Amino acid sequence: MIDRQIAEEFLKTWASQSELSDVHSKIPAVHRHEISRVTARLFVGIGKGQLLASKEARCLLLQTWLVPFYDDFCWMRRGSKGLDRHLIEDGLSNTILTLPLAWQQDILLAWFDRFLNSGEDCPNIQRGFEVWWRRAFWRRSGEQERRRPIRITTATIENS
Repeated sequence: MIDRQIAEEFLKTWASQSELSDVHSKIPAVHRHEISRVTARLFVGIGKGQLLASKEARCLLLQTWLVPFYDDFCWMRRGSKGLDRHLIEDGLSNTILTLPLAWQQDILLAWFDRFLNSGEDCPNIQRGFEVWWRRAFWRRSGEQERRRPIRITTATIENS
């Protein structure tokens, strides 16, 4: 219980480090990838349900650290021997999927654009994108179906 509370407080503190996030790109990549490993661990913890946080805290974490994380992902993948890329990608996907649908859309469409242009230099969160896509369009088509009035038609048969 205490560990979870400490982790939640750390998440809030880390998510609010906007000044560090702003200067992150000015630090040589060889040094800053450790910072992104912290962010990756938080994504995994949230994605696995080990770390519970408010949607505001999760959103702030993504707003503050997602772009720096994307920028370092290629370096982290190449430079960290013990890095489980798939675990991190799943954690990031699941973290994004815990947010409201509209926020998921903003983040995942921005990721899709970046992924199309960067490919291997960007985490592959295609599974999260596909889940969001199904949820978004299932909901929209479901809402349209419920709003449609029922139309009853009768067939007439003519005897000749």
